Amino acid sequence: MEEAGEILLGHRHIPSDLRRPPKQRSAAEGPGDGYVDFINGMAEAVTHLPQTVGEQVRGARISAMERAKAALCAAQAKEAYALEQDIIARHREEGLYQQNPARGTGAEVALARKEAQHLGPRFVNYSRAMIEQMPYTFNALERGELTEERAMLMVSKTSDMHADVRRQIDRNMAGERGALEGVGTKQLASRIDKEALAYDGRVEANKQADAMVKRRVTLTPTPDGMMRLNALLTAAQGVAVKQALRAAASKLRSSEDRRTDDQTMADALVSGITGHANGLRPSLLVHLNMTDRTLLAGDSEPAHLYGYGTISAAHARWLIAGDRTSSEEESEVDVWMRRVYTAPTTGELLAMDSESRSVPPKLRDLIEIRDQFCRTPYCDAPIRHIDHVYQVRRGGTTTEINLDGRCVCCNQVKETEGWEEHLIRGQRHSILITTPGGQMYRAMAPPLPGTPESPPGSPKEP
Repeated sequence: MEEAGEILLGHRHIPSDLRRPPKQRSAAEGPGDGYVDFINGMAEAVTHLPQTVGEQVRGARISAMERAKAALCAAQAKEAYALEQDIIARHREEGLYQQNPARGTGAEVALARKEAQHLGPRFVNYSRAMIEQMPYTFNALERGELTEERAMLMVSKTSDMHADVRRQIDRNMAGERGALEGVGTKQLASRIDKEALAYDGRVEANKQADAMVKRRVTLTPTPDGMMRLNALLTAAQGVAVKQALRAAASKLRSSEDRRTDDQTMADALVSGITGHANGLRPSLLVHLNMTDRTLLAGDSEPAHLYGYGTISAAHARWLIAGDRTSSEEESEVDVWMRRVYTAPTTGELLAMDSESRSVPPKLRDLIEIRDQFCRTPYCDAPIRHIDHVYQVRRGGTTTEINLDGRCVCCNQVKETEGWEEHLIRGQRHSILITTPGGQMYRAMAPPLPGTPESPPGSPKEP
């Protein structure tokens, strides 16, 4: 532990005997090697770091530890892949399990990872697919740009694709260094869907058609005398219902009302379905963000349905045109569509200014369409507040460029003393966030349909 601690703190280099091949080490050392001893010692050493440091050092430590965690996850995947190859080679040499030479690999890996054995093969498959077919994702994990969870997400969501398509998506998403910095899990999933649908939307179209046939509502009794309502709806129906419930809840609540938002939404749902006098059915507006090529030229560029996520080009056109074979009475949701077009290179939307501190409704819609999620890096929460990047009390204006979408928590945290936010010019709407501890992060608006991940000429770092 002392040796590992000295190495970790920079007082020593890795001993030369740790760089020797395992066969040159004493047989008395058992199945491990010097690197195992080093890793175990390092794990012990990090629990004894000096604590007489300031908040900036602690923030830097946390960031460094997160990067180390990701690097260890990548190294673990590499070891699992190599272990499978070693077991296959041994079984073939011994003439065992010819139909399944990798037999037993998953169980060994699961035990080593302290997981249930049925999870072992999944990790081995993930490791093999990432190393063989998604090298850029693997490199991003090694550098700490991805967590293991997000790397697994990229592998799993491309598992049904042809290997060549998978490699191309890997290159497009992770080929550029820093391309995935600040991207949360939901945003990452949306980008993967966008890439996948651009190459082949037939699988998604088939899934959508099958799901539409299976739409249903179920009521299940619960032991506490309640009923659980479950509904499987189309994307447009689901977004419309969610908007209606939120709008109804906000109008029903008063200062004396002790109900929670969830309770008010549940009551509004019942009122709307049963037709009681106090039921509210506001007009529904679905924001469908797409390019003119997708709408008019039959392009495969996916669209973004606000409140749902990425949808295929064919699905977007179906939402606008409707099903001509169905009668008007069969349409269960009456939806108004607002089509929003984006600049083909920069992804900019139309700017709107206001002289007041309050944000006009259409400008609010614009910000929600542009940002999609809370703009704090890695936060996937829904937008609840339209916030001034540079506060009004400090001279900030109510303009499209000085506004962003935030969840309630992030908007409140921003008011912490020492928290600074500034706009970064020259690229897709970006914000430089400096925490009170001195850590700096870049928050970039997600790319809109028809626009590149990184606008031409944009700086790589803030």
